[in-house]
Amino acid sequence: MIERIKNIDIFSPYIVVFAILVFLGMGYFGSFNYRFDSPLSIEAILIILYSVLIFIIGVLIIGKFFVFKKSNISQFNFTLSISKLLNEKLLVFLVLIALSLQIINLIYLGGIPLFNSILKANATTNLWRISYILFLPSINILIAKYYNKKYFLLILFALLLYTLNGYRTSIIAILISLFITFYYLGNLNRKIAIIFIVLMGGLGLAIGFIASQSIVGQNWMLNPLELVFYRAGFTLKVFDNIVPLAGSTGGHILAMVFSSGSPRTFIGEYVLHYHALITSTLFGPVYLDFGLIGLTIQMFFFGSFLKLIYMIQKNIKGLAIGIYAIILAHILIWIETGPTDIMIWFFLLLGCILIVFNKDKIQFKGINS
Repeated sequence: MIERIKNIDIFSPYIVVFAILVFLGMGYFGSFNYRFDSPLSIEAILIILYSVLIFIIGVLIIGKFFVFKKSNISQFNFTLSISKLLNEKLLVFLVLIALSLQIINLIYLGGIPLFNSILKANATTNLWRISYILFLPSINILIAKYYNKKYFLLILFALLLYTLNGYRTSIIAILISLFITFYYLGNLNRKIAIIFIVLMGGLGLAIGFIASQSIVGQNWMLNPLELVFYRAGFTLKVFDNIVPLAGSTGGHILAMVFSSGSPRTFIGEYVLHYHALITSTLFGPVYLDFGLIGLTIQMFFFGSFLKLIYMIQKNIKGLAIGIYAIILAHILIWIETGPTDIMIWFFLLLGCILIVFNKDKIQFKGINS
């Protein structure tokens, strides 16, 4: 029994199921305690549980009927050649370019967004987006391929820079993805694990609290821990308000994700009737756009897609570990924020490319296998 527990892969796709249930529990508790007229509705809870079931089905179908086999070495060599192209010097160079762009962005803004809500509203410039898209894959692939303790200095400096931008999600994504990368490298000893958990918890609480207190016109106060439950409760109550509006936007939010505009602001205006950036859970945007059918397709896609990337990274290691870590980290974050950031879809595109490069190894096992 103890051996079976030790062999559990905590960062398999099923971690998403666990995270959704934890978030649902926190939000349900939060909806009872902080400024809400009523707790989360049974209908909203059942829709979320249905989404979890569809996700599990997606994972199970890939696991049951497909297997990764290194049979055709030519395509495998192509993946290796891409991996070799991303050598250590190039990856370090890309990380430094990304951090330089973030420094330039802060100079351009003329202040520190973490302490100023007006600056924060304008902090996600194209410079920041390019910096983030460049940094996250580069640092994870660098660690996955060329692990060296000296790169912890780059990680700490990056955490400082991105913390100043005032967005928890980017910091948490960096920490979670690197945590997953270290885990699959077998370098996640107790000391490193404690450091990462403290950083994730501490920075998440601190950034959220500081940013909330810097909002212009803020006239209420919650301590950092209460704020976590409040945010979970608020986000799930937004989804609760979306439930009766299922399918009413007809794909408008999805179109905004891949064009100009702010999907989260639109959701705030459409659902809550005030101008603000609103998080609406992993389920909110697609349910508002396409109803239950769209939600079913999305959750099945995430389950099967994650399982495919998981199978590949378990077999070819290296570059694939970094890509899986990034994708899993952002899907975990999307449980609260929702899949409304176009630059994060770029990371999913990397996963699609990884699948295409290894498609001849992903073989159908047969129905009776």
